[in-house]
Amino acid sequence: MKKIMNTPETFVYDMCHGLALAHPELEFVEKFKIVKKVEINEDKVSLISGGGSGHEPAHAGFVGKGMLDCAVCGDVFASPSQVQVYNAIKKVATDKGVLLIVKNYSGDCMNFNNAMSDAQDDGIKVDAVYVNDDIAVKDSLYTVGRRGVAGTVLVHKCAGAAAEQGKDLAAVKAVANKVIDNVRSFGFAFTSCTVPAAGHPTFEIGDDEMEFGVGIHGEPGRFREKVDYSKGTFCDDLAARIVKDLEEDLGLKKDDEVVLLINGFGGSPLQELYILNNSVNKVLAKDGIAIHKTIVGNFMTSIDMAGASISVLKVDAELKSLIDYPVSTPALTWGAAMSEQAEAALDAIKAIGKALNIAPQQVCEKKAAKKADKAEEAEENAVYEVEGKPEVGETINTAAFVQIVDKMADIVIENEVPFCEADKMGDGDFGMSIAKGFKQLKADWATRKKGDIGEFLQSCSEIIKEYCGGASGPIWGSAFKYAGKAMAGKKVIDLKDLAFLFMEANRGVFETGKKSFGKGAEIGDKTLVDALKPCALALTKAAEEGKKLQEGIDLGAKAAHEGSEATATHAATLGRAGAVGERSIGYPDAGAHGLDVIFNELAAYIKKM
Repeated sequence: MKKIMNTPETFVYDMCHGLALAHPELEFVEKFKIVKKVEINEDKVSLISGGGSGHEPAHAGFVGKGMLDCAVCGDVFASPSQVQVYNAIKKVATDKGVLLIVKNYSGDCMNFNNAMSDAQDDGIKVDAVYVNDDIAVKDSLYTVGRRGVAGTVLVHKCAGAAAEQGKDLAAVKAVANKVIDNVRSFGFAFTSCTVPAAGHPTFEIGDDEMEFGVGIHGEPGRFREKVDYSKGTFCDDLAARIVKDLEEDLGLKKDDEVVLLINGFGGSPLQELYILNNSVNKVLAKDGIAIHKTIVGNFMTSIDMAGASISVLKVDAELKSLIDYPVSTPALTWGAAMSEQAEAALDAIKAIGKALNIAPQQVCEKKAAKKADKAEEAEENAVYEVEGKPEVGETINTAAFVQIVDKMADIVIENEVPFCEADKMGDGDFGMSIAKGFKQLKADWATRKKGDIGEFLQSCSEIIKEYCGGASGPIWGSAFKYAGKAMAGKKVIDLKDLAFLFMEANRGVFETGKKSFGKGAEIGDKTLVDALKPCALALTKAAEEGKKLQEGIDLGAKAAHEGSEATATHAATLGRAGAVGERSIGYPDAGAHGLDVIFNELAAYIKKM
């Protein structure tokens, strides 16, 4: 792997700092990995989007006049945490409200929804829309549904124009949903992409193959096929196949009008995108579909993947006017978007920066750079020791439980790469997502409260939900939080308590899914619950039968292993592989496999304590 970078760990930070330095009207709030406008217009609805990095210029490249007010940047291909999103909402909230534009992925939905709920509890007016334009994924009743891909950019554009015109939150949301209802996308890939932290391609594909219907993280599409140039009409034929599907799904007919977006995935030269545009234009003209505006370039990429997507937005007079409305962002600009007032403010910022010999955006980072007050600082730096020595017999005391969780963190970190390799039907980042959280937990170990088992678990959940990437943050964070509440005040637990702890952890996962998708995961949905719930049920049964602590733990670990293995035999309906359905058959769920490994290694570890 050869990339222009320092380290994988600083990759997103360095990139965002570089963006802000190039565009002084923007600022990068490093603590929460937020790129926002320096000046927030209090007289309009604020728009926030975001997601995993690796799709640049999305989403930070669309922060500016006429589009977004703020972008929340997760790690590469991993959703930002709910803590990041919550703080983004607080920083750009206005009296007119905040609209979240969320791509329809499990991790994004969970983190944005949980953050929205927290902000609403604080009295902030905030709502959300969910973009699901990818027709390569067939929708079903209980999956997260179709993925949000390049069509998201057109949602940003139209909703941003509506907000700039002073429309209220309900009206801006209605515009966003109107675009969502009328935009469809379909992508294809010739190569995989290389995540910096992984250092190798996410998936293998032959030199003469293409993935038809690929996702923006390299997720599988409808099928893989050979590339055939023998007829001399490969691009024309490819365009015809894709446009036909787009027209049928959207219900386009002769004399309809569309906005056409030809989007590169990062690794295909612009000349090839223009060739694709030529082919698509010919098909649309033949079908009698008029093009109001054509946009060609890299807008929603997949790092360095070779390939492209085609998006069509069916437009009427309202949507055409919103598309045409002036916009000024790093990645998309047309019309006279920057007002005289905004230009004057920017000139003033530059002048102050020059006088102080600092970068212009640093002038506006004073608030972000302020230290917490003394009470907060003392809380953050407090050191907590655990009482007594670890003791495991028929009970587990707090000191021993803390040691067991410490070992759990070690197991997760040691298995970072294998867990990624097991994530064959997801984004390939499962190991990185959870390891990041547990590495931070180890780093903040001394600051975790250890007065009792419940307090310790809840203290751990604060780190896990913020630092575990993607959907892992809300899911694992909720498991720890619910388990901690169940064990509140307990300094010693027995097998019955342990069983209740696991049942509540499973309830935390269920409730988090229900809040985000209307349905919590159950056994058979092909998620980590397929290992977690059988383990909890086995522990409960062992406790009811009066079995010894270690025997119950061994039975729980065995049930987790059997549950994990069973996930290979059925199609996913929720979770990491929910979007690919039957294509996941034959592969165990990565989350269930992870818990299988963790529980069985912990069972062996506890036996030796």
